[in-house]
Amino acid sequence: MSELYHDALEDYRKNNLEAASEKLRRVIQENPSFEDAYEALSVIFYNQKKYDAAVEITKKWTALNPDSIMSHTNLSRCYAALGMILEAEREQAEARRLTWKAELKAKKLEMPKFDAAEQIQRFKQVIELDPADVLGYFSLGNAYLDAGHKREALETFEKAVEVDPKHSASYLGLGLSLEALGDLKKAREIYRKGIQVAEGKGDMMTQKKMESRAKAILD
Repeated sequence: MSELYHDALEDYRKNNLEAASEKLRRVIQENPSFEDAYEALSVIFYNQKKYDAAVEITKKWTALNPDSIMSHTNLSRCYAALGMILEAEREQAEARRLTWKAELKAKKLEMPKFDAAEQIQRFKQVIELDPADVLGYFSLGNAYLDAGHKREALETFEKAVEVDPKHSASYLGLGLSLEALGDLKKAREIYRKGIQVAEGKGDMMTQKKMESRAKAILD
């Protein structure tokens, strides 16, 4: 089974997407609990712009393991590609909740650094698969923030808004990174810009968060 999975990845690297997809389907059929196969197949569908198929396979992955952070993250970006913003934000929020839960558990086990490094590496892999994935940068930026890597978080959120200037949540992350670095003037500027973006998209929750942060800086 492992050999068939790695054959599929080799096909993917050679851009033989249909062959890779077929092999991954066989892996899942023969071993329905093989989570990596679900992830790889969802990425292939996403890159082929087969967003409905990507959602379908990722939902199966999420049903298999509701606590998988990456399944919720991938589902979020699939929904975003379909223009289902509320669903995308819901899944992203669940991924964040699971990340916090994992971090709390890791702290109780006195292993927070390992957990943070693992999350950062996972989100880096998402970006390697798709360098234009704004949600990948957004998730990585939040992982850096959670781990206390302020400069890396700043650079990652800057990349997120470069990839998608209309992704309002990334402006919030960028502002928080600037606050953490002590650059309050720049943070205010970013929040003002982000508020305009959020207002234009109707992202009321994100807009209110940035308005609250901007007001707190002024106070």
